[in-house]
Amino acid sequence: MTKKHSLLWEINGKDIVAPSYLFGTMHVRDNRAFRNIDFLEECINNSSAFAAEFDLKDADPQQLQQAATLPNGSSLEDYLNPRIYKKLERLFLKETGHHLEHLKYSSPILLFNLISESQFQKDNAVALDSALYNIAQEADKNLMGLETFEEQMSVFSKVDLKEQCRSLKKMATHFVSFKREIKKTSELYIQGDLQKLLKKAKQSIGGMRQVLLYDRNIVMADRFEFFAKEQSLFAAIGAGHLGGKKGVLRLLKKKGYTIKPVFY
Repeated sequence: MTKKHSLLWEINGKDIVAPSYLFGTMHVRDNRAFRNIDFLEECINNSSAFAAEFDLKDADPQQLQQAATLPNGSSLEDYLNPRIYKKLERLFLKETGHHLEHLKYSSPILLFNLISESQFQKDNAVALDSALYNIAQEADKNLMGLETFEEQMSVFSKVDLKEQCRSLKKMATHFVSFKREIKKTSELYIQGDLQKLLKKAKQSIGGMRQVLLYDRNIVMADRFEFFAKEQSLFAAIGAGHLGGKKGVLRLLKKKGYTIKPVFY
């Protein structure tokens, strides 16, 4: 592990209330992602507030369904050729245990995420980001989000549909190499290699990176600063948002804060 390889960072300086932390999480239930969760719990207990990407109590299944539904009553069959659709149908059933028929009016990005998540072990009752939120809730911390639920839902309509279909089609037609990439991603996550994780995320989302990563990073860095000025904060966001020139860590550094990896 190099001096830069960490998923947990302490943010100090200017008028941020210390200790404030930024942690790169992953939406998986795999035990490997939960390693050293006791140390993270300690850091959450040492902070006054906890922020997830959005405040999980604001999640609205109806709103999610609305946001993730294809426009004008169209279905996936309208966007994918029959051969690809059949391939996707078989793949979706095999990997998730669900029939695509029930989700054919859903946004390709949602299906892409469901198939991605199915590649990880389901060792825990909830995903890591939810587990950390629950720890903070039980510890009676102030709970908040670096984005609103509405902002996160708006991503579905902002990402070009052709781009979403392109990613889904690529996954369906090159599934063996997709699985290999997922395996590499989980290894990089365990190593805490943020730069290589970002590279993988960028490859995976292709032309969707502006909307899915860069625009959201700016919002998250601004909100982190705003909340951490009020109280010591532990924020847990997708690890892909942390690294790189346009990542949240670099944005906070540019604002004049000290960012320091925490090895645990």
